[in-house]
Amino acid sequence: MMQTSWTTTAQGERMALVERGAGEVLLFISGWGGDAVSWEAEFMWFGKRMRCLTLEHPGLAGIPAPAGPFSTADMADRIARGLAALGIASVSALGMSMGGAVAQELALRHPGRVRRLVLSGTFARMDVRAARALEVCTRLLAGPDQVAALQMIYWLIFGASFHAANLPALDALLESRLDSPVPLEVFQYQAAACIAHDTTARLGEMVCPTLITHGAADLLVDVAHARQLAAGIPHARLVEFPGAGHCHVWEEPARYRQEVLTFLETA
Repeated sequence: MMQTSWTTTAQGERMALVERGAGEVLLFISGWGGDAVSWEAEFMWFGKRMRCLTLEHPGLAGIPAPAGPFSTADMADRIARGLAALGIASVSALGMSMGGAVAQELALRHPGRVRRLVLSGTFARMDVRAARALEVCTRLLAGPDQVAALQMIYWLIFGASFHAANLPALDALLESRLDSPVPLEVFQYQAAACIAHDTTARLGEMVCPTLITHGAADLLVDVAHARQLAAGIPHARLVEFPGAGHCHVWEEPARYRQEVLTFLETA
């Protein structure tokens, strides 16, 4: 069970967080519509080896959603304020999808806070196809058929072979999400943040060791985005997961965890 606790920043912001374990901090940054629950299995595994931490994005865990646009840079600055409130000087940051875009901004805007960087299923700038997919899925979520909207999203983010082998589990996941839905305004501001994100001109400024992981069969964020990140970030290494989709993190958890752990122990 993921237990939520709270901290308050020097600016008076109340933040919800979940943590497990002790030692060096591994910060997990959730993607579009993601929350702490998404990381439960990773917290169980990595939490035996280090201190796992995630700060919920605005709009989740009872925290109000932003009143206006809220960019990936805004999210990164907010996380930095949360780390300061917790007395955490620096972390290894792991971001998935939108969370990887936020992690890039955290490393660029607060380089002293990030010792190592793991970028999974993410992008320096979203292409027009992915942007259109996010726009359409957000409109579907605003409609009357939430099941169809989530099924469409799952079709985009999980690979074909994983779908074929795990359809009942995906249906159960969908049902659990219907029981505890993420507010529509979270999907809306986060989709806008993803579409506006652009670090292409600044990739060379990321100075920390970086692991990039990506599903080679990702339908939402083409693997070319990962290759662009690997070419542009000075101390980056790319690991591709053949046949895996956008959510390779959860499609091949054993391999993913070992790749990340090896990186954290040797970088």
